[in-house]
Amino acid sequence: MASGGQTRIGDHVVDPLSPVRGVIGGGLPAFAARPLAAAAPPGLAVVCRTHHPARLRAIERLTMEEDIPHLMRPLAHDVVPWEGREARLIVYPQPPGPALLPRGEKRAPLREGDLIQNIVRPVGLVLLALADLGIPHRGIRPDNLFRPPAGGPAMLGEGFALPAGFAQPAVVEPAPSALCLPAGRGEGTIADDLYALGVTLVALATGQWPMAGLDDAAATRAKLERGSLIAVLGEHRLPGGLVTLVRGLLAEDPDHRPGPGELAGWPGSARARSISARPIRKATRPLAIGPAQPRDTRSLAATLGTHWNEGIAAARTGAIAVWTERALGDGQLAARLREATEDDASAVDPLVLDTMLCRTIALIDPRAPLFWRGAALMPDALGPVLAEAALGPGPHALDVGALEDLVDSLAIARWAAACGDRHADPVALERKARQYRLIRRSTAMGAGTERLLYQLNPALPCLSPLLGQRHVSTLPALLRALEAAAGSLPAGILPFDRHIAAFIAVQVDGRLDSELAAVGEAASPADAAVATIAVYAALQRMHRGEAMPALGRVLGDLAAPAARSWREKARRERAVAELSRVAAAGD
Repeated sequence: MASGGQTRIGDHVVDPLSPVRGVIGGGLPAFAARPLAAAAPPGLAVVCRTHHPARLRAIERLTMEEDIPHLMRPLAHDVVPWEGREARLIVYPQPPGPALLPRGEKRAPLREGDLIQNIVRPVGLVLLALADLGIPHRGIRPDNLFRPPAGGPAMLGEGFALPAGFAQPAVVEPAPSALCLPAGRGEGTIADDLYALGVTLVALATGQWPMAGLDDAAATRAKLERGSLIAVLGEHRLPGGLVTLVRGLLAEDPDHRPGPGELAGWPGSARARSISARPIRKATRPLAIGPAQPRDTRSLAATLGTHWNEGIAAARTGAIAVWTERALGDGQLAARLREATEDDASAVDPLVLDTMLCRTIALIDPRAPLFWRGAALMPDALGPVLAEAALGPGPHALDVGALEDLVDSLAIARWAAACGDRHADPVALERKARQYRLIRRSTAMGAGTERLLYQLNPALPCLSPLLGQRHVSTLPALLRALEAAAGSLPAGILPFDRHIAAFIAVQVDGRLDSELAAVGEAASPADAAVATIAVYAALQRMHRGEAMPALGRVLGDLAAPAARSWREKARRERAVAELSRVAAAGD
């Protein structure tokens, strides 16, 4: 901590008494950060939420990069004491001015030339740089672009302190992503950023957010039923040059959207392509699913996914295949649906029926996200959704038990196979799905749901209640926290649990799996303490850690019965003496 209760992170000092509002989305608090170095810009620090883990890999990569013009790039991050606990803070440069268009407000429309010169081209340069790093931004929206009141190029705001796409309203997301839980949208691709830019341009060109007055569900439904371009534009008209760009950015097929390089030099760098939107194929009659009446495949897929029990019933009776063949006129899809459901329709196991509907939805709309028990997520967002379910205040659309069933059923693999290789990598996703199930089903220390939680959320601290309010995100920090907590542990409590074991297993990439499992397999508390000593000693050697006498004394007392159990007197005395020495030294 710096003087006056201020916290230093990198080249900045954060002032907890100076909040910054109107800059960071997703409900995260931010505070002014004063530069300590002459070359450092004025900054702000964002306080992350544990149950919505930050995009740590992207943050670490970006903090090592040279400055990316027109981007609020993370400058530094650290875990620091904050409001009586420990939290991760990320420092960003301050934006050059206010947000261009806060949600719910109306502003004077920007002219086409201003939009191309000061929005499209700068954002194109940012996306070009991020694409080279393999990092989508996932936060482009009208209130996350900033520039001075006098005008000039805009700066793209923060996009990394929450799960990818979490802070995005549905209106700026492609329909598949908009259908997902906010934590479940996944990293996505630069194509998702391009779509969000298209919606943002419509907002700035008209002076108001598109589809104002509609909630997220209604906005997404309009996109599915009418197509993105028609739904987003509504009754508005754009200049001819701008409408060509927006039509491309809002293309339903991501491959048809112009690339970042084209935007950076627009319009001179634009490539000719066919981007005319196909009319949505409508059925001659709707299919009633609960209260909904979908008449096209995309709307049907979303309806089945959000009306789960009714969807299972429709799949079991064959009503979906009949409607697809007779009302939609798609005999090939109807045949695939019958093949996918014929073996499982009579099942009584709810998990089999859930998997059947998940696969059915993917066949109907291969671009749809993975639906499970009424909610949707992208497969690569399993980690953030699991963290939210395990840690966030409830209730949750998908609780931990539902997510464990998703993993156990290999739903990710079944979904990918039904989507086809144009929209997913079935081989890679099946391999991941089987790995997740193997980990999830294992009862060994260092495995189970806890290990999945840490493996899929690199920013997540160790959640062991033994550590109190400490935000432990590295193994050296774990050892220090255990040493600090050892003196206050109740007598007889082993300073080790499933969360500590899973955290260690992920941090060492499985190299201590046998040692961790030995703790859980121990025949007595004393044997468990001996096995725990072996684990912590290995970590000490790996990280050349400091001595831990307090932890050593706790473990020594717990392990003493094991040392005294040797029948041979000389060996017993040596074991007791060595244990006493190690416990006292903590090394």
